[in-house]
Amino acid sequence: MKYNLISMDFDGTLLTSDKKITKRNKEILQKYKNNNYIIVGITARNFSSVNSVCNINMFDYIILNNGSYIYDVKNKCGDNISFIEKEIAIKITDYFKNKAIEIDYCSLNNYYMYKEGKIENKKYNVKINGISEVKEIISRMNIFLKDNEEIDNYKKYIESHFENLSTFTMLDTDNISNKKWISINPKETNKFRALEKLCFKLNIDISKVIFFGDSMNDIAIISKVGLGVAMGNALEEVKKQASKITLTNDQDGIAYFLEKNEI
Repeated sequence: MKYNLISMDFDGTLLTSDKKITKRNKEILQKYKNNNYIIVGITARNFSSVNSVCNINMFDYIILNNGSYIYDVKNKCGDNISFIEKEIAIKITDYFKNKAIEIDYCSLNNYYMYKEGKIENKKYNVKINGISEVKEIISRMNIFLKDNEEIDNYKKYIESHFENLSTFTMLDTDNISNKKWISINPKETNKFRALEKLCFKLNIDISKVIFFGDSMNDIAIISKVGLGVAMGNALEEVKKQASKITLTNDQDGIAYFLEKNEI
């Protein structure tokens, strides 16, 4: 067996544009799971959000909030790897409150949304009037700006003023509006670091790992695993870092690749 762990991003990768997992993808992953492959979902979503789009039992482990939390599905427990200190989150909020149209504080189970006028009616979306209402550990933050042209400048500001934080420019590759935002994580927290930690625990070499991805927060991982596969709808920066390219998320790209290749 050349590989023994199959991992994948959610949005734009495992999920279709309408946020579903197709029967074909479910069946191929279950087939590999039955053959003793470890199946790992790796996403910027939190636990409640993942539960809203899939049956988590299709996975062995789920890495949440861009690498901040590792959840063991079988044992129904997890490890919080990192978080943003509340006082730092307050400083960032103060700086961006007049520049942003929305600020999200992401915990294990909820998205606390500040300044957002209308929110999607889901139990894990919580509208707040200020950060003082957030009582949970903040795993990461999202900043949606009034002017997307300023994203790069604001990213530089964050990383130069808060040495314990890192940023990603986020863009849903299946979002026709091309809406962008800044995702803020603790320094050295990303999908690859969390996967590396999990592999160490499982005694699996990173060269034995397959990963499917599409977006900027997948770059840290897609170029470092044994086989990094970019979706057909992936950003060009992601495709350049990948070993292989498959079909899009709306064309069962994961199932197509696993059916066509001996792994």
